[in-house]
Amino acid sequence: MKLTPGANAFVPTSEMAVTLTWSAECAVDPQALLVTETGKIRDDKDFVFYNAPRHPSGAVSLAEGAAVRADVTVALADVEPEISRIVITGSVEEGSFRDISGLTVSVREQGSGNVSLSFDVNQTEAVTAIVLGEFYRRNGGWKFRCVMQGWSSGLRGLAEEFGVQVDNEPEPPPASAHVPGLAASVAPAQHDRPSGAASSSAPPAQPNMKPGWYADPDRPGWYRWWQNGWSEDRRQIFPAGQGVCERCGRPVQQSRFRGTRPCRWCENDVWQIMQGWRAQASQVLTTTGPHGPEWDTLWVSLMFHQVHAGTGREALTPLAIAYLERVVTFAFADSQIEERELDEFERAVATLSAVTNLGTAQRHIDELRRRMLRGRSLTQVRAGELPRVQSPRVHLEAGEFIYLEVDALHVKYLANGPKRTPGRIIASNKKVRFVGSGAGSELPWAKIVSVTSEYGNVIVSATTARGGGTYQVHDPEWVAAVLEGALRVAKRLVLAPGQRDSRSIPPHVRAEVYQRDGGKCCQCGAIHYLEFDHVIPLSRGGATSVNNLQILCRQCNLEKGARL
Repeated sequence: MKLTPGANAFVPTSEMAVTLTWSAECAVDPQALLVTETGKIRDDKDFVFYNAPRHPSGAVSLAEGAAVRADVTVALADVEPEISRIVITGSVEEGSFRDISGLTVSVREQGSGNVSLSFDVNQTEAVTAIVLGEFYRRNGGWKFRCVMQGWSSGLRGLAEEFGVQVDNEPEPPPASAHVPGLAASVAPAQHDRPSGAASSSAPPAQPNMKPGWYADPDRPGWYRWWQNGWSEDRRQIFPAGQGVCERCGRPVQQSRFRGTRPCRWCENDVWQIMQGWRAQASQVLTTTGPHGPEWDTLWVSLMFHQVHAGTGREALTPLAIAYLERVVTFAFADSQIEERELDEFERAVATLSAVTNLGTAQRHIDELRRRMLRGRSLTQVRAGELPRVQSPRVHLEAGEFIYLEVDALHVKYLANGPKRTPGRIIASNKKVRFVGSGAGSELPWAKIVSVTSEYGNVIVSATTARGGGTYQVHDPEWVAAVLEGALRVAKRLVLAPGQRDSRSIPPHVRAEVYQRDGGKCCQCGAIHYLEFDHVIPLSRGGATSVNNLQILCRQCNLEKGARL
């Protein structure tokens, strides 16, 4: 949907991405201001810009972009209640917005390739700052409005208008100032220091030294890479705080707000490096997981390229979430969750939380954890750890006790369509009863062949037509698990600990199917609540093979069942 100035539209209350793209040589810097009902920010922490790219709440952050692209991510569900608007602005250091050609702003839901809203920025005035648009609360939800208002006093004036306390401009050094060479004993600033770099003379070579850049013992003023021995890779040491980039030595501009602007050369270089690093990280996660030599090599490579570990941590966040989703999907491939699988999930969460910020995805991780815990509970029930309930409405035989009593619809398929009979399913240690509005039925466990949950229904297969069939219940997974567990106990078919049933999908088949389908639903492209689905169900003779398996989200899986 194309917006014009002043136009607005509702947006989902989820994580949104605002992307700026342009085709000119000049660079555009995005900012975000979290504003209250007063029209002002609460304090300077509510101003998100290149020197403070992440809000403390995690609700707004500037993502790493390219030479002609910048991104702002906004997790609307995590915005603090006192914030009424999130104002998205842009600024240029050189020239004005009149010089920026092809500037487009697009708004979409994070993780989705579909652009929900977009508009072109055609600024005819020579302004250096502009309010592009804003998210604002309306009727319990969020809307986005296109603003496109240029600011004649530049970014400084725009920021001060919203209550930002701006420091005075630093005075430039005299033209004749001399930048001395860096002595070998001076280390770079901490935020750009190569990992492992020494702050004094070079350390003696030791076999157990960690990989990193150390002062070159043979060449003062240079770093040399150590990894199980000195390599031939060297980098020059550049002075800190002297108007040059400590990574590449090129001149950098002083920022309008507190500090030095990032080096554009290094930004582009790091962006290229991180493109390959993300692909490598994704490969490592899907093969060995967040541990082992390959995992350690990922972080060593960042040190070698002098990329800040924080950049890697930020890039890892979406990959970490996708990995956790993969762990859960693989665990559910055989409909069983063992204790070790639950432990593996918790270890993965702890490991990834230590190296990247998963705070913005905490609700999603909690949902994955609830899903794993429920899966573990269902597995225990199927294995024979059955509940017991009291029912004064049921007459029990001697030594009989009840496992389950739920409302149900017995579905019988006739020539003129399905017939649904309301009633209750009652399962005991001796039999299964269906008490309906008319005549009921009861079936001893000896006559039941199997119990399965397929596409929202419980299917009881028996050697007799009376008592078996399809039942619609409120929680078919739980009902099927209790009935299946009771059947196994009655027939002494309870699986031994660690034993897998016939529905188990071999690990190599899971990996091949997941990679083939790109870790997303084949029908709608969703990346959450994924399940392995047999194209031809097992109950109809389908095989557990790569060609007969696909990845579906829960919703599409249920819809598929409705079409069978």
